[in-house]
Amino acid sequence: MIRERPAPAFPGLPAIVDGSEAVAHVETRLSEVACVYPITPSTTMAALFQAAVAGGMTNLWGTPLRFIEPEGEHSSASAAEGAALAGGRVTNFTAGQGLVLMKEVLFVISGKRLPAVFHVGARALTSQALNIHCGHDDVMAVADTGWGILFARNAQEVADLTAIARRVAEATDTPFLVAQDGFLTTHTLENVRLPEDELLRTFVGDPHDRIRDLFDPSEALMTGVVQNQDSYMKGRIGQRAYTDRVPGELDAAMGEWAALTGRRLGQIDAYRCTDAS
Repeated sequence: MIRERPAPAFPGLPAIVDGSEAVAHVETRLSEVACVYPITPSTTMAALFQAAVAGGMTNLWGTPLRFIEPEGEHSSASAAEGAALAGGRVTNFTAGQGLVLMKEVLFVISGKRLPAVFHVGARALTSQALNIHCGHDDVMAVADTGWGILFARNAQEVADLTAIARRVAEATDTPFLVAQDGFLTTHTLENVRLPEDELLRTFVGDPHDRIRDLFDPSEALMTGVVQNQDSYMKGRIGQRAYTDRVPGELDAAMGEWAALTGRRLGQIDAYRCTDAS
């Protein structure tokens, strides 16, 4: 006897979107502020978020969205750091040289355990020539900064991993990059089931319940101090208390997402490996 699986509670909203639209659908519902200096091929993500701001959109908890565009990518990452320190749920959209320009600040964001989520339209880095198309050079260039990194292979995974990354980032106080292929995913229309509002509201939760305001004087602490070698190395080792939790929280979030949506994701998905030699 064949037993039919029960329909998932949140099968998704059928839509035809590209990866940039998938990001914007989720982040305009979850985030409070985007700090961005647009760069190809991530520009559409920023444009859609800014359009939501101009239209007076609020996130799922009624907070008006905000968009900050400083003078460059390094400054946009610094602005995101400040927003996260103040307890804001913050995002950023970038690519290529822009991501590499942020690298100094990416170390600080992870070291201060700020659960930001940045989106990358992965792009080849300018070397002997300029190339604005897909490459993973940029993501690999910042792979040592202490961020979790999730790669989406299509627009559906972009939408799903955006929510999962936010959930895990805030559960582990670890920032995450969600990467998708520049143009190949950021600008290619696909059939997607977008996450429902109620799914995002329950799965990710209210930012005010999940993100600590490090500037709150009633819970005063010191951050961004200067340390000599003895204290500095203890602090570096102490980071493991956070990063060691990431695999378990990621598995748990992906498992719950599968139960709610019927869409299964794994930390590593094999592709044509069965007959590989």
